[in-house]
Amino acid sequence: MSTTRIARQGPGGLTPEQRAKIFKALSDERRIDIVDSLAKHGSQCGTQLAEELGISIALLCHHWEVLVEAGLVKKERQGQLRICTLNAERLAEATGTWNTKPPAKGTKVKLPAKAPSKPGARKKPVAATAPSRTKGLTKSVKRATKA
Repeated sequence: MSTTRIARQGPGGLTPEQRAKIFKALSDERRIDIVDSLAKHGSQCGTQLAEELGISIALLCHHWEVLVEAGLVKKERQGQLRICTLNAERLAEATGTWNTKPPAKGTKVKLPAKAPSKPGARKKPVAATAPSRTKGLTKSVKRATKA
C-alpha cells in the first residue's frame, strides 16, 4: 500500500515542511543575531555583519547559507562585496496566521471537558518516591572503609 503525502498549504501558502525549514534555520542563536541585525540596520555586507557580531567571515558564510536556503535572507553580489538583505515577508509568511495577540484581560481560558470516568474504575495509587538504591550502596561503602 503506498502512502501519498498531500502538500498542505499553511499560512502565506507555505507547506508545513517549508515552515519547519524556516524555524530550523532560526534555531541557532548566531542566525537569530544575524536576522536581528539585518532587521535593525537593514542590508549589510559580510564584513560589517561579521565585525558587528564578533564572528569570522567563514562562520558568517556558513550561517548565511542556512538562512538563504530557508528563504529568510537574500544575498547579492556587488563588486567584491556580498550584500545580505532580510526577507521579512518570508518570515511573516511562516507565522502569518498565528494569533500573536495575548488574550484580553479577564478572558477565561477554555479547558477541555473532563472525560467521564468508567463506572467501577479505580484510580491507581501513585508512589510517593522512587525506590531507594542507596541502602545497598552505603553498606558497600562502610565495608570498603573498614578494610
